Amino acid sequence: MSKPKIEILGAYKLEFTDQQIKQFIEDSFGDVLDENQKQEMLTAKQDELASVVAFDVRVSNADGKFDIGGFTQSDSDQVAYDEVYLSSDGRSKEPGSRPKDPANFRVYFFLHFVDNQKPLLSSYGELSIPELKSLPEYLRNLHPFTPVD
Repeated sequence: MSKPKIEILGAYKLEFTDQQIKQFIEDSFGDVLDENQKQEMLTAKQDELASVVAFDVRVSNADGKFDIGGFTQSDSDQVAYDEVYLSSDGRSKEPGSRPKDPANFRVYFFLHFVDNQKPLLSSYGELSIPELKSLPEYLRNLHPFTPVD
């Protein structure tokens, strides 16, 4: 069997308007926060969301060592989350929470507080993060990012 390999097909910066963030805060905390607290949370959420990166990754020849939670960075407690497995062309989601072919698949996930000057760590070693690009519309529609509170 060939050696496991991971390739980052895309690293995407997510973009949010202040209005989108305000709406999230209102939907999540509207009843319990006063206006000053909402403004403080807006600033905090802007900083947090500015660091979120979406990754589109191809995994080849995966073995039992592969762990989606292995995608992280050094000195960070953040790991890949809200992952979905994609078709080989990346244009549709595979059904279920596992890839059809557990050895060869494409996975799309989010990671908070990314430092694109540091490598992305994985089950099989370090990966250089390519230049961040704008998230393509098809990925935005296929699996929209939902902020966590």
